[in-house]
Amino acid sequence: MIRSALRSVFVASLLASTAAAVAQVPPGNSAPAAQEPFVNTIPDAVDTPYPGTIKLMVDATDTERGIFRVKETIPVAKAGPMALLFPKWLPGAHSPRGEIEKLAGLVIKANGRILPWTRDPVDVFAFHIDVPAGARQLDLEFQFLSATKPDQGRIAVTPTMISLQPNSVSLYPAGYYTRQIPIQMTATFPAGWTAAGAVPAKASGSTYTYDTTNYEILVDSPILAGKYGRVFPLTPRVNLNVFADNAAELNAKPEQIAAHQRLVDQAVKAFGAQHYDHYEFLLSISDQLGGIGLEHHRSSENGVTPGYFTEWDAGPGRRNLLPHEFTHSWDGKFRRGADLWTPDYRTPMRDSLLWVYEGQTQFWGYVLQARSGMVSKQDTLDQYASILALYDTAPARQWRNLVDTTNDPIISSRKPKGWTSWQRSEDYYNEGLMVWMEVDAMLRQKS
Repeated sequence: MIRSALRSVFVASLLASTAAAVAQVPPGNSAPAAQEPFVNTIPDAVDTPYPGTIKLMVDATDTERGIFRVKETIPVAKAGPMALLFPKWLPGAHSPRGEIEKLAGLVIKANGRILPWTRDPVDVFAFHIDVPAGARQLDLEFQFLSATKPDQGRIAVTPTMISLQPNSVSLYPAGYYTRQIPIQMTATFPAGWTAAGAVPAKASGSTYTYDTTNYEILVDSPILAGKYGRVFPLTPRVNLNVFADNAAELNAKPEQIAAHQRLVDQAVKAFGAQHYDHYEFLLSISDQLGGIGLEHHRSSENGVTPGYFTEWDAGPGRRNLLPHEFTHSWDGKFRRGADLWTPDYRTPMRDSLLWVYEGQTQFWGYVLQARSGMVSKQDTLDQYASILALYDTAPARQWRNLVDTTNDPIISSRKPKGWTSWQRSEDYYNEGLMVWMEVDAMLRQKS
């Protein structure tokens, strides 16, 4: 009886305390505990020279699996916390499209010992380490696992060609402007291959040792390498470097190369100067390597499908690509919208002036394709008519203005859309072209 009574008292007490606890929680609310405010421990970039030169070694010989193997040595000046960054906000992409998901196998050592690293809980492109006392450098090893199928990203490696972008195969120290970080890269390609890029290099077999430069310039200087390649000098300062799936695609006729020479000549006449010491067109002709059109100051990445030279008379194809990307050396690289410039690849870009960066470049690309004869005048006029007809009937212009489309690289990252006629896309390209056509007409009328 006593035991039974005690049990009844205990149960009643438990139910009462539980009811009181439940009564304190609002219905339908789990009431999580408040979290401590996040403290950012990644240092902001400052315009100060980095103490030492980074050594970057890339093994690009695994064309069967598309794996880049990387060894990197980063000098350090003191012990303590340090953050290493993988490039996130990429110039020309106008968005945070660094392929951090493809970095694998990261091991960091100092004084021969493995250092534990921690990924930043907010910026997942950052890795935190503690540099031990007495360490003079960090020794890194990792791999970049390039896409093996188009649904994983752009194909950068094929059995006959490699598109090597330095931002994908390197980490850099946080806290410095990228232009203040010296770096020297070595890359090894398959035997018998050749490579081209803007940073000067010395080749020993298929290993290229590039001149020491800064990290900003290196990231802005991709490399195209391949089994089948040919260089066409266009002027003493400009080369057309062509790589293809097979040697037959390299058979350019003299009059075709002459058109590319006129492209350079007409651009110099239009812009009044050459804002580079030398310039390298990197042109891939392939149905295996991923297509691309990406501007750089002293080079451009241009990817087209087979037939660029061999089916020249079938129509203009993608011959607007090189005039567009070449124009970017002036509009976008030599001069850039102020809010688009960033000191490193972690600072977010603001795209509000892409209607100038891309829109005016689009304008000059069509002008230069016609003036050079790469595309006929009639084909160029037909392309203008197609653009004008599209925007004349585009209903999305009723609710979304041109400037707002400059946010699209960040909003959608160029993913497919179901209703572009109502959503709009990156219309700052071609509607921007129309703005600059009107500006050109006004200047001609008033001058």
